[in-house]
Amino acid sequence: MSESEKGKKKHSFVKEILSVIPDKKGLLLFTILIAVLGKAGLAAAPKVSGRITDELTAFAGSGILDLSRITLLAGITALLYLLGNGTDGFVQKNMVFISQTISQRLRDRVAKKFNRLSLGFLDTHPAGDIQSVATTDILTVGTALESSVPSLLGQSVLLIGIFVMMLVTNWRLTIIYAVTLPLTILLLMSISRMTNRLIASQMQRQAELNAFVSDSCSNHLIIQSFGCTENRQKEFDRINREYYIEYVKSRFVSGFMIPIGILSNNVSFILLCLLGGGMMIRGELTLGAFQTFLFYGNMLNSPMTSIASSINTVLESIAAMGRVTEFLEQEEVPLQEGTEKLDLSQLVGKITFEHVRFGYSPDKILMDDVSFETPGRSTIAIVGPSGAGKTTLINLLMRFYEINGGRILIDNKDISKISVSEVRDAFGLVLQDSWLFDGTIAENIGYGKDGASEEEIVRAARVANCDDIIRKLPQGYNTYLSTENSALSSGEMQLLAIARCVLSDPEILILDEATSQVDSRTEYLIARAMEKLMEGRTCFMIAHRLFTIKNANKIIFMMNGDIKEVGSHDELMAKNGYYAQMYRQSE
Repeated sequence: MSESEKGKKKHSFVKEILSVIPDKKGLLLFTILIAVLGKAGLAAAPKVSGRITDELTAFAGSGILDLSRITLLAGITALLYLLGNGTDGFVQKNMVFISQTISQRLRDRVAKKFNRLSLGFLDTHPAGDIQSVATTDILTVGTALESSVPSLLGQSVLLIGIFVMMLVTNWRLTIIYAVTLPLTILLLMSISRMTNRLIASQMQRQAELNAFVSDSCSNHLIIQSFGCTENRQKEFDRINREYYIEYVKSRFVSGFMIPIGILSNNVSFILLCLLGGGMMIRGELTLGAFQTFLFYGNMLNSPMTSIASSINTVLESIAAMGRVTEFLEQEEVPLQEGTEKLDLSQLVGKITFEHVRFGYSPDKILMDDVSFETPGRSTIAIVGPSGAGKTTLINLLMRFYEINGGRILIDNKDISKISVSEVRDAFGLVLQDSWLFDGTIAENIGYGKDGASEEEIVRAARVANCDDIIRKLPQGYNTYLSTENSALSSGEMQLLAIARCVLSDPEILILDEATSQVDSRTEYLIARAMEKLMEGRTCFMIAHRLFTIKNANKIIFMMNGDIKEVGSHDELMAKNGYYAQMYRQSE
């Protein structure tokens, strides 16, 4: 994203926020109106109290006291202060509600967006960076909207109100602030722009730090087993140092805001006393008017300080909202309704690739012209050296990526014309690495079918040959699993993954080297489970141990993204080509 584009996003902060809460715009505007009225009341109060001083001064000279007028002015002053300070609680309550509504909806949008993003985006963006958007950035936006934004708005209104009331009271004394205030604001704006750039850089370093920590926690066993802790520590120190430097820079620069505001106010206050005192001596200024100006001069310190302290947090929220918006604007997998439908109850599972062209980037084409056809309810093995394109072929079949040319058909229906969710409903997937999430064994198996009953989960576990293994655990199906600590071996977890696939009852099955990381006994159990699972289905098997796919109906040998050979085991062995050579080497 270019700097100009980033700038546009920052300037559209208000528009982006309002787009999140279209139903709360009325409440937000009403809250802002109350805040403005409250601060306007505070700005007007010293002017009225100055009139009381003038009335008392006149009484000292004439001996005539207009008690009703003084009482009225005192009542008005009290009401103005009550309005000014009493509305803060109402404004704060509403802003908490609005800010948390925005945060909740942003988190919901980010979660939904994440589920619709292509694998291409997820492959090129660190998980920690995405986590930072969903947590830290949204929290920053919510915190600013809850406190800093209302403070900045309210104190800005108060500052303008004070300046206007000064002008009404005595325009000559107002010249002091007419000179010092704009100079102070210009200086603060210059510091703010610099701070904004530093904060954006700081947040980028923070996202990198989050991504590094997340990656280190996920792979700590590998890091320790390969003795990479020292190198990882050095890399962490580098990123941590960069974050420290950016953070200190941003805080150092923004730290000038409050002192500059206080200094400006103090200088103005001294000039006010000198010029105002002279005007009083000459009879050009009443004691009440001078008192009013002293009040206003003293009051200016509060909004200037609050504005200076709030700007930093608001700038952080603008940068954070820009990152959230950038994430939400990422291109996603199309989920629109397709023009064609798959009848899963009648699906045969015939797969056809017609002149498929694909590359992970337009300038790097992996598959130039891939064509093949497989009959339904058959077993197809995909083999070849590492990087040949085996997994890529499966990813295209399930529409994890969109092809650059050609067609992919299921039962003669173009999958590009079928909704993504409907295409994926037809598939069951068992990967080389068993995918389990934090939860009970029953929850992990039940993930294969919404609303699965306990009986269905147990039945699937029996088909997958893992029911006995589960029941031997102290808590059985209620045993809690986590990605970091599991009571099961890798092979036993693979059986759970197969049970989940059994429960989903897919029409087309994909097995990605599902027995590559297990012992011989578990491999036997997995093989038996897969035989049951494969019955009557179209099955794609990605295999490195070629003896496991000898009985496949069709074997596709791939190399460098192209299909080199297609046939049964006996046909390819008789051909004595790529497959035969690899098979002999594997024996």
